[in-house]
Amino acid sequence: MVQDVKVLCRILLFFCVAQLAQGQFLGIGGGGLFSPDLGDGTAAGRFFGSARSEFGNGRIFTLDAGTRVFPYVSSGLHYSFSSADMLLARGDVFGSSAEAELSAHTITFDTRVRTPSAYRFRFYGLAGVGFTRFGLEVKSEVEVPFPGGAPDKVTSFVITYGAGVERHLHQLVHLRLEVRDYQTYISKQLFQPGGAWHRVAVIGGITVGL
Repeated sequence: MVQDVKVLCRILLFFCVAQLAQGQFLGIGGGGLFSPDLGDGTAAGRFFGSARSEFGNGRIFTLDAGTRVFPYVSSGLHYSFSSADMLLARGDVFGSSAEAELSAHTITFDTRVRTPSAYRFRFYGLAGVGFTRFGLEVKSEVEVPFPGGAPDKVTSFVITYGAGVERHLHQLVHLRLEVRDYQTYISKQLFQPGGAWHRVAVIGGITVGL
């Protein structure tokens, strides 16, 4: 029985490697997330204090999978999970505020354009679209930072773009360093003020395939 399992595992491993050698790739990575603070300069803010959201540096974990569509062009699916601490000030007369942890599950469909390899290095650019599912875990509140109650989950459309470099290690294995921007339109339901918001991720990882 044990011998049969070993043989099956070898067959599956051979099949996966064969598929990757034909132009597919898998990637895993992790790193840091950097988000600019958001502020509101409205008249209400000048009288009662600005509505704002301040973010601490976060963490991000990523998975990528895709296939080659042209010699130096590939398309695929990107998933990331990130979390960061957030301080929200509503900017009302009561001084309402909250401390929370903001988490985000993001799925995008990406297109990558790679350069040919030179001296074991190759560069690439990427762009994609998808959706982000935000979650908010409130740790403390002062007065009423969420008049309608703290939102549980909020889904937003996201555009992502970035660039990276890969270093060939052995056969189908590459080290990867990537900088990626997630641009999302944020509803005031989640935090103040609403509008376009950027999250910049610096990701290191390994790519197998291509």
